[in-house]
Amino acid sequence: MSLISCIVKLYSAIHSFRSEVLGYKVMATTDMELGSSDNKSEQGPSDPESKYPLKVLYCGVCSLPTEYCEYMPEPAKCRQWLEKTFQIAKKKYVTRVCGLGTFDIDLKEAQRFFAQKFSCGASVTAEDEIIIQGDFTDDIIDVIQEKWPEVDDDSIDDLGEVKK
Repeated sequence: MSLISCIVKLYSAIHSFRSEVLGYKVMATTDMELGSSDNKSEQGPSDPESKYPLKVLYCGVCSLPTEYCEYMPEPAKCRQWLEKTFQIAKKKYVTRVCGLGTFDIDLKEAQRFFAQKFSCGASVTAEDEIIIQGDFTDDIIDVIQEKWPEVDDDSIDDLGEVKK
């Protein structure tokens, strides 16, 4: 086999790789065809929003791309590695209830009631403040008015999301 035939085979293997793996449409053209506009081949990635080269995250346990970890014999180890390597920050919400003391409501009793009602943690943090773990802004107003009818609708304000 001559050197030229080896180069031609290598060249065709590279084009085959591009077309199969990278999504390029490769067509053989001659110099004359390159000048004409009607015979131009489509080039570029098949998905216009993809950016090449693609960045793939590989698992440190099974060494496969992370989306294939679930098919390994021990996916729990892969998941544990992923969580440990990439600390994924989750938003934790709390609902703050203030002003119940002005209606002579026992804050300890209210704290226990909220914890039981919403099945979550609740604590009295200040003189007149209860912190409930979780986002219960949609339900809290109705629950307060059902449990303590002396709290009227005009006394309750929803402050929405407040940054610390």
